[in-house]
Amino acid sequence: MSSMSRLSSVFLPTNEYLGILWTLAGIKDVAVINHGTAGCNFYELVTASKRTKELIYNRFASTSLEQEDIALSGGEEKLKATITEIATKDHVSLIVIVPNPVASLIGVDVEAIAREVAPHIKQPILSFHNKAWKEDAENGVEEALFSLIRFYCRESSEQKSCPVGGTLKANIIGPTVETFNWSADEQDLRRLLGLIGIEVNTVLTYETMTEKLKTIANADINIVSRAAGLKTARYLEEHFRIPYIYGLPYGEKGTNEWMKQLAETVKKEVPANGFVNDRSFSFHHYIEMISGGEFFQRKWTVALSCPPAMAKGFAQLVQEDWGFPLEAIRLTSTPKDSELEELEALGVKRVFVTPDELEWKSVLKEIKPFILMGSAEDTTLAKEAPVQLRVTTPAYDRFTIYDGNPLVGWEGYQSLTQELFNQISRYALK
Repeated sequence: MSSMSRLSSVFLPTNEYLGILWTLAGIKDVAVINHGTAGCNFYELVTASKRTKELIYNRFASTSLEQEDIALSGGEEKLKATITEIATKDHVSLIVIVPNPVASLIGVDVEAIAREVAPHIKQPILSFHNKAWKEDAENGVEEALFSLIRFYCRESSEQKSCPVGGTLKANIIGPTVETFNWSADEQDLRRLLGLIGIEVNTVLTYETMTEKLKTIANADINIVSRAAGLKTARYLEEHFRIPYIYGLPYGEKGTNEWMKQLAETVKKEVPANGFVNDRSFSFHHYIEMISGGEFFQRKWTVALSCPPAMAKGFAQLVQEDWGFPLEAIRLTSTPKDSELEELEALGVKRVFVTPDELEWKSVLKEIKPFILMGSAEDTTLAKEAPVQLRVTTPAYDRFTIYDGNPLVGWEGYQSLTQELFNQISRYALK
């Protein structure tokens, strides 16, 4: 296992602050106050995704501390004034204060300031503790999700009643504004859940509102899309007895297994022959149409780069649905031990946990993948790979105008396979 390179021209490091910003940006009536210097605020905004800035631009403020503020008072009066101004906006239902490193280092007590101002405004205030922001946005996503859920879902000692018949409700925990392709994926997830009699209560935190966050504890199941959401899911299981499943469905076989797991978790009847793919097609029919003769004989090796929560599903899709050899996987964040064991059980021998770019570039050069599934970073390191399938962020080399091409579920398998065939066909015609 190796750590991610700090000095890198391709693998751009993220920090906890960005993870918090991504998480808060998806709640449409939350305003964020950055308490710190203007310089730090500028860095945070320019490194946030375009999508994040579009969603939060009119809900983001900074106290822009100057030297005299830092030396004399830590900018307490500026913070009070900023809170008061933000509170006059009718579209804001929650104010969140996030101190940047300068405010943390000088020891500004933002929680005490928030308590002082709170009686004079109508919105509640949520503040994050003073800290030096560390590398890895996933930690920030985890902290923001957990803070929000504890804020809106206080611990309960009441026994949650089990629903009898009717439509069940699910929360999806993990997607934020930076999640690749989420609009399309959510559409197909809603369709799959509907086949079992489940509707989505809310997505924590994508295109949601604070009123919906207050209803999270009323759901019947939580679906966790990323490791950063597990802490929140466990809290809801412990205090509100809401079960959860981890991971999203990928590929034909993977979706069948996911549907079965979901149905069993909410005690819904599983069909005797399992769930039937309602978007089925013949993979072998199409592959034979485009891969005859010498072209068919080439070794269609695959390299995959993605977060741990997606790795098992995509590995299964590549090896079992497509029947291609998966030579190596780059995990973009640290996995749980069980996730590594699952990949080993699938026969994936080369798994690299957050390798630096030189190590991963060397691996790609060695295996020469015909198909590269990953991000724009991976493409930069292996531009010569004939087939480039975008499955995760960063995806700054792709436009997403039409939200009809999911990655998850049976439709996602169909859509991704279609893109695979189209790219192979173009390569074959060269």
